[in-house]
Amino acid sequence: MHGVCVAAAVVFAAVVAGWVLFHAHGMRSWLLSALQGVAALFAVNLIGLVSGVTIALNGCSLGTAALLGMPGVIGTLLLQFLLR
Repeated sequence: MHGVCVAAAVVFAAVVAGWVLFHAHGMRSWLLSALQGVAALFAVNLIGLVSGVTIALNGCSLGTAALLGMPGVIGTLLLQFLLR
């Protein structure tokens, strides 16, 4: 099972890298999406001071927010609620 996850991650990374390198606005839109995801992560933690819902700031959460953007932050929140 671990090998399948690693293979899927490699394929996903190759697809994203190809899109970023070969599209006219690929790099700019990916960077803006990464910035939006990291900003959303910090916004969730800022609002979490009041609501109690926070996401731990570590390499995995920052990487997810940077690579996947807003959907990554939403996915992290959903996983956090489902796995409690």
